[in-house]
This record gives sequence, C-alpha cells and structure tokens, in this order.
Amino acid sequence: MNLINRLTLSTVLLAAAPLALADSATLTITGRVLPGTCTLADAQISLDDVKASDLTPGQDSQIKAGALEFTGCVGVSKAVLSFAGTAADGDAERWKNTAATDAADGVSISLLSGTTGNTYLKDGDTGIDVPVTGATARYDLRAAYYAPTGASLSAGEVSTEIVVTADYE
Repeated sequence: MNLINRLTLSTVLLAAAPLALADSATLTITGRVLPGTCTLADAQISLDDVKASDLTPGQDSQIKAGALEFTGCVGVSKAVLSFAGTAADGDAERWKNTAATDAADGVSISLLSGTTGNTYLKDGDTGIDVPVTGATARYDLRAAYYAPTGASLSAGEVSTEIVVTADYE
C-alpha cells in the first residue's frame, strides 16, 4: 500500500469514528439565611470566702464584679436578656442558696446590674438591653452575699444557678 492509499484510508477511518458523547448535569446550591446571633459564654462569679460574723445583716456583703461576654456577633445590634432561677425564700429581689451539699443557712445571693448602683437582677426579669458593637458585647454585673436582718446564719457552701437567655435583634 502506498502512501496516498494509506492517507486516504486513514482519512476514511477517522471520518467514520463516532463523535464524542456529551452529557449535562444540574448543579443545585442550597443554603439558609439565619437571624443574627452571638455566642454567649457561660459565666461564673466566685465570691470570696467570708466569715458569718463578717456579713452585715440587711446589706449586700463582699460584692464581686463579673460580666456576661458576647462574641462572634453577626447581624445583631443588641441582645435582650432575661433571667430565671430560684428566688430566695421570702425575698424576690435575691437568689436562693441552692448548694447541693453542706449549704449555709440564712444566706442568699444578690445579683446587681452594672458596675455601680443598686439595680437588682431577679428571677423573671426581662427586657434588659445590651448594645452590640461590632462582633462583641459585654454586660457588667456584680454578685454578693446577703444575710437578712434577724437571720440565723450557719457556715457552709453558697451557690445558685441562674439561666440567662439572650434574644438578638
């Protein structure tokens, strides 16, 4: 077979080859836009140990500062807080000592708003606004021991848990 016949045969074979097959697919992309939110970290205020005799009846004693910290805020201009827990017996302004073991008697816990003042945060409080700046926010508060006037005090553990709920706007 000469060169011309080979070229002719190659051309015929290439022309007879099947065309490449085409295929298509649909790409689906899904997502969801969520309302703005922040991350509210668990907080703890550890009151300093105190002698029962150092508690002043009818007054907050050994006040200690703390804060609720918000981070990672996106699409939020403020957080609106509410507080829930167990109120002290006969004192709706304070929180009951709910220590599980060896609980001190005659002592409750005060929770105050801000770094100064006497605005108590109590069970059922709602609508407390915390402005959000950028991606963070902070709500300062203070905790203290409280011994009612005439209370019979006994040594022991003091503890309470307060559920803080933040709704974001």
